[in-house]
Order: sequence, then structure tokens, then C-alpha cells
Amino acid sequence: MADKNVPSAENKDAKLKVVESKKKEKKEPMSFKKLITIIIIVALALLMVGGVYYVVVLISQDKAEKASAWGSYDGKDVRIENNNVFYNTLMNDSNLQNAYLSGDYNTMLSSYYNAYQAQVVFQALDKEAQDAGIVAPQKLVDQLILKTGVYNDADGNFSEEVFDASSDAQKTQINNFYTNYYPYSVVLADLQSTIISGKEMDFVVQLARDTRTFDYFVINYNAYPDDLAKAYAEQNPQLFSKAGISVISAASEEKIKAAYDALVAGTAWDDVVATYSEDSYKEDNGKVGSLQLFSIMSNMTDQADIDKVTSLEVGSYTNPIQGTNGFVIYRLDEAVAEADLSDAETLTVVKFYINQNKVDDITPYVDAAVARASEMAQSDFEGAAKAVNATIIPIKSSNNNIAGSQYLAGINYYDAAGYLATAANDETVDRELFVSDEGHVTAAMPVQNSENTYIIAKVTGINKENDETSYATSLLYNYYAMQQPAQDRVYSVISSDKHVDNFYNQFFATLFSSST
Repeated sequence: MADKNVPSAENKDAKLKVVESKKKEKKEPMSFKKLITIIIIVALALLMVGGVYYVVVLISQDKAEKASAWGSYDGKDVRIENNNVFYNTLMNDSNLQNAYLSGDYNTMLSSYYNAYQAQVVFQALDKEAQDAGIVAPQKLVDQLILKTGVYNDADGNFSEEVFDASSDAQKTQINNFYTNYYPYSVVLADLQSTIISGKEMDFVVQLARDTRTFDYFVINYNAYPDDLAKAYAEQNPQLFSKAGISVISAASEEKIKAAYDALVAGTAWDDVVATYSEDSYKEDNGKVGSLQLFSIMSNMTDQADIDKVTSLEVGSYTNPIQGTNGFVIYRLDEAVAEADLSDAETLTVVKFYINQNKVDDITPYVDAAVARASEMAQSDFEGAAKAVNATIIPIKSSNNNIAGSQYLAGINYYDAAGYLATAANDETVDRELFVSDEGHVTAAMPVQNSENTYIIAKVTGINKENDETSYATSLLYNYYAMQQPAQDRVYSVISSDKHVDNFYNQFFATLFSSST
């Protein structure tokens, strides 16, 4: 059950909520992640000898199912076969066993797909090794086996007793595994042995050295007059009062009733949360924190149900209340406290509510603030921010990374709020920020997809010799660049016309046949 079924602790500070809603999603470099996943997971197959996880359902297929092709590469089927990469990777994946036990089909699918792709890549690179005439002499295979310690004793030394105690079938299996794996590993190692030219490294390092710092502030609903916000809050005090709550949430009425019955029967709150609750708050025994009442009410289908919460004694709980996406039991942890309207953050919350619920039209106030701040910011940036109730947001040394290179830390890396980073996605804005002189102040810029929201930015520093950044980047680039040939090869295999992918059909056919 998603956390949207219960109040969000982020709502207790409207500014935090807006920052979160505007926070730019930072995507992990897919290429690197995929490369590591596929390469390392194949290497993990080496560990299968001497210690194997037992995965019950999908692995324990009959021979006919194991023979079914999950796809093919260059005309050769991709199958789950004893001791191949696909099989060994699955057998060593503890997440898969846990996923089966918990019924987590998403993790099952992910585990299988990683193993499937590892097998495809293995077959492709192994074919390259065969074409190149790369083989594993028996003497080399013996050395590889000795290095892995398969036949070592408790002291970590080779033991003839351990060797002799192993069956002929085990010895053959281990020998064949390393014989088959070595040619593939040679091709992979060759791809990862790229030498980076000095000129290329110098170019990347110089890009990293060229950094700028910025300040900016946001003009939004905070431009609404304090006196009007205070007057509205005084007329509607219940909305902005706070209460500390914990919750138990469930998608079905049947499950929430079972949770309530357990509480009534005397089961401890923490135990009921652990057994029945279906949101992330269960990790903290259901504790949400201190929220404005309007935030709690927003998750109730009947907002009059808030009285059931506010009338509680501290430590007691409500009967199940229908929420917008399920059912919730609320426990009052802290007594209801009236809003402190002398506090600036509280007034920010009130203004946020007024804007979100269209209590008043804030547009004229924002437009006036934009006009006032735009002119004032050119000579008094800090004063302009203060005049429109805005907080200045500093951005650390950033590279001009309009192309989104994984080697450079652009504005989006440091801008947690995301407003300036979003604006800098526009090449015109990006150019202004990184070409203008130090001290340059932009005009007010509207924030995309955000009504009545503008930003004004200032270039606060220029450093063309940022050795700290260049040092980190030189190491990063050196590491990434060595991985990229292998990464590119992995992607070329997976996206190749030689690759016929039947994974999803076979996965679900296997899943359903195993569960019947």
C-alpha cells in the first residue's frame, strides 16, 4: 500500500513539500549500473562451487521447462541449463529466494532478467573468444581452480583430502566451468584494458576545473501578504493546528478491521503495525510526526472525521477511518497545539494552503513581487529576496553540463530544490549563466509547469582552476572510461539484431506453470 494512503510528514512544512515536488529526479547513470550488474553477476557465478542457495519454485522446473528457450543470440538458444551462467547466477541470488518466500514477483522478474542478460552477454563474448581461438589449457584451468580455493582446508591451503573427498562429478563440473569461463573472461578483460590518452584526460580535467557558483531565490505564493495570511488562519484555526500522529494503514477494509480487532484484543500497537500496516511508516512503528490538521484531513474522504482524531486522548486511537486510498487507524501521540501565527514558517504553510486550495487569487501579489524584485535585484540581490519573503538558495561550484555528462557535476547535482537546474536545461538560460560575468543577475524567469512561480539568479563566483573538482573528475573519468568499451559491448549485444528476446513470455509461462 503506497504512502499516499496516509498523511505525509513532508506536509508539515510547506516549503519542504514544494522543494520535494520540484526536486529534479537524479537518474543513476544507467549504463554504468547495467554494466556492473551484468559483469559482476556473471563473475558471481564463480562462487557457485561449494555454496549454493536453494531457490524453490522457478529453478525446480522439470527438464522440459528447463529446455525452453528464453531467447537466442546469433542463432544459439539462451536456456537455463545446469552450471551455465543463467543457472548459476540464479542459484547465487539470495534476493530471488527471499522474493519467492515473500511473493515479491517484481524482484523475481528482476533477478531472472539480470541472469538472462548475463547469459546473453556470456554467449556473445564466448563466441568472440572462440572465433579468436582463445582456449583454456588444462594447466591454466588447474591454476584458476587452485586460486579460487575450492579444494582448500580450513586454514586456506590446498588439501588433498578435500580434493579426494570430492566426487568425480563435482571435479568434472568445476573443471568444465573454468574451462568454459576463461575465454569469456579474456575478452572481457581485453575490453576493460583501454588506455586513455593524455590529451583526452587533459581535456576532461580542464572542463572540470571550469566551475561557477550561483545564488537564486524563488518568487511564489510567499509573496502573498503576511497580514492577509494571518487573518485567514485566525478565521480557520483548526486547519493549521498541529497534532502528532502514528498510523496503521491498509488497502482493504477486511485487513484494517483485523488490525483494529487485534488492538482491541490487547495486542501492542507496534506488533499490530508490523503485522498489518502497508506503508513505509511501519518501519518506525507507524510514527508519522507532527502535522497540520489540514494535511491529515486531505487524506480523509469525510474531512469531518478529523474530529475523531482531535478528540482522542494522547496514546489512544481511532476506529478505522476511510481514506482517499484505503483505510487508516490514527493514534494521537502529541496533543493538538494551536498554530503560532507569529512564526514565519507557519505563515508560509498558511500561504501554501491558500494557494493550493484557491482560497484567494495570489497572481496579482506574485506579479507585483516579480516587478519589484526584478528591478531591485540588479543592485541589491539580498534585499530583493527579503522584500518578497524569499530565501536565497546557494549552488556550489558547478560545471557547465548542458549535455548531462556523467563525468561533470552540473547545476542539477547541487540544486536540491531543482528550480535553477530546470531553468538551465534551456540552452539560452544555460549560456547566460555560464558566459556572463561574475555578479550578473538574470531577469525573473518563470518556472516551467509551475503557476505563479519565478526565479532570479546571480553569478556569485567564477573559478577556472578548480583543482578539487578536476582531481575528483580525473579519477572518475579514468575509471569510467576504462569501463565504457565493455559497457558499449554489453549494450551492443543486448540491442543487436542477433539477439532475439523471448524473456517475458518464458518468464511468465514458467512462473504460472510452477505455481499450479
